[in-house]
Amino acid sequence: MSMNEKTYAVIPGLNMGLFTPQELSKIVAILTKYEVPMLKITGAQRLGLLGMDEEKMKELKTEILPLTRPQAVNGVHYVQACPGSQWCKFGTGDSLALGARIEQLSFPEPLLKKVKVGISGCRMSCTEPFVRDVGIFATKKGWTLVFGGNGGGNPRLGDIVAEGLNDDQVIELVRKCLTFYQQNAKYKSRTARFMERIGIDALKKAVLNE
Repeated sequence: MSMNEKTYAVIPGLNMGLFTPQELSKIVAILTKYEVPMLKITGAQRLGLLGMDEEKMKELKTEILPLTRPQAVNGVHYVQACPGSQWCKFGTGDSLALGARIEQLSFPEPLLKKVKVGISGCRMSCTEPFVRDVGIFATKKGWTLVFGGNGGGNPRLGDIVAEGLNDDQVIELVRKCLTFYQQNAKYKSRTARFMERIGIDALKKAVLNE
């Protein structure tokens, strides 16, 4: 509970805002049971619970856990993805399938700071990949990977690392970029500040074997 006696919590494992009607009905039944005062679909496509009693919130999370996807150990903070080629006529890449795989990336140690991922199935970039720590968007030639973006109070456009990647290639390159960041960034430094310090050429040399 915060200092002004208001609560706000996000349900983990509901990334990308993707539900079947049956799954959503089960979730709504639990939220109704615990009399959640208000809900919020967050900018990260997750479910925020507003104004709950702290003890009830703990009970609710325990009950809703079986309806959520397991979280990767030491993985990314969240993955935001558009409907992609599965559901959108403009999509050239399956952003939801790729996002589900990236959600499960895990690392030996916790990442230094939160890492937000935005994946878009076309060049219109609805998930704003250039202002995410890891941004990915599709073209007819394949996936483009962007690294080191930030949309907060000190914004930064990410750098293009590589283009024309298939699914396996972009996932492996995301892993390499985050591992290099983990090994070389200052403690609690976000990827944007890290990239400002080292530059895109150093990152490419490390992860592309140039």
